[in-house]
Amino acid sequence: MPSTFNTLSPTLSKAMKSVQSSLEISAELAHIVNSCQRLWVDSLQTCGSMGFNTIRTLNDITPAGKQLNLLTDSLEEIERGIVRASSEIISEPAESYERMRRGESEFFGLFCETPPSQGWSEPGTVLMDLPGMRLIDVSRQEEHSIRNYTVVFAPRAGHHSNIAERVALYMRDHGLSRMAIVEQKCAREIPLYVEGKHHHENFEGQVEQYRQILECLKEKTGTPAHLVAICQPGPLLLAALILYPHLGKTYGSAGAPMNTDGQHGFLSDFARFMGEGYIDLISGLFGSRVPEGLPGEGRAIYDGRLQVLGFYLLGMQQHLDNFKELLKDLRWGDEVSAKRQMAFYQWYNYSHDFPASFIRDTYKKIFVHNELIRGKLQIQGKTIDIRDYPVSVPLWALGGLKDDIAPVGQAIGHVDLIPKLAPEDRLVLTCDAGHMGLFRSQRILDSHYSRIVQFLLERSDHNA
Repeated sequence: MPSTFNTLSPTLSKAMKSVQSSLEISAELAHIVNSCQRLWVDSLQTCGSMGFNTIRTLNDITPAGKQLNLLTDSLEEIERGIVRASSEIISEPAESYERMRRGESEFFGLFCETPPSQGWSEPGTVLMDLPGMRLIDVSRQEEHSIRNYTVVFAPRAGHHSNIAERVALYMRDHGLSRMAIVEQKCAREIPLYVEGKHHHENFEGQVEQYRQILECLKEKTGTPAHLVAICQPGPLLLAALILYPHLGKTYGSAGAPMNTDGQHGFLSDFARFMGEGYIDLISGLFGSRVPEGLPGEGRAIYDGRLQVLGFYLLGMQQHLDNFKELLKDLRWGDEVSAKRQMAFYQWYNYSHDFPASFIRDTYKKIFVHNELIRGKLQIQGKTIDIRDYPVSVPLWALGGLKDDIAPVGQAIGHVDLIPKLAPEDRLVLTCDAGHMGLFRSQRILDSHYSRIVQFLLERSDHNA
């Protein structure tokens, strides 16, 4: 159902497909040449074996046949070694050429072939299927030492929600055994009408669904959940907690645009320079509606492929470095490294469309006006402020020093605005990582999420 980034420019995709086909033909020709060379070598070995067998037969009728056969065996072994070495010397150029062309073909396939469908490595159990998201239980099957769920909210950022899976599974496997993930649906899956009423998938609509999720988890255990926001959900989840403080045991965010006044960043600076009318113009020019026959039929959407393109442009140098390294790995047969990068870009190119109302709201409320921080966020008939944060709920924040999506000052810049929060109930971490590294790097998981897990375990409700 989701579209893929590769279809954004059919002309470019066809051109790359032509290059890929040429590389495949070259690789196949090299394979044929190498096969012919091996056939020739095999023929030489067969003829040689026949000759040495004939000599052995003649040796057997002579008085010194046994000694002559030993000599013949030695000569045959030498001959085989020479032929084998010659074969390797002759075959290596063709094999190397074939390997390089096939690696280059696979590289171009990344941009012209449909990437594999994205999903969860551990599907889990769907606890709630809401209009715009799913609540998925991925808890360990064991006796739980703590009662609280930990719920990881994945971002709606043009990709599949499994970007949050590594964080969730790491936290689960290090003690937070009751674990749930909130999966964001592609806009094509989100119905325009629910029970006969128009469904608004905007900022307020997201917060309302968050409330339902948190209530569900509290009802299951009798205790509120630990709330974890991965990137974009940060301000929305914080708004939900301010409105419903009894539904959160702790609150934390990683790489989230929590305070877009906290540090200059390309996205926030660009949004404020262009003004809020920009997103209305862009979503109008590049927007569309979900076609007939799909669950979201008729819903106004913003093309997720454009969001992915924006991410490519924003991190162009890093992507070029990654592609250079990937091409090298593919050409020289470094399968482990190449497989890891290929899997990442297959995920990256598998885009999800946005509900148009959601991207407009997020752009205006977070990046242009920073409403929650400035005390101007109106939601459910109330005006709420970061200073309304429930200080009984411990807080943590993680930012990356190389993050170009949510700069570190934006990711942690809200914590100092809650002065009444006890020092022992706040944990502020920064790390030497870019945006993706905050959620995918094993180094960051081990060095920083281990500390977050301990922070949450110490503030959990333990079973007797």
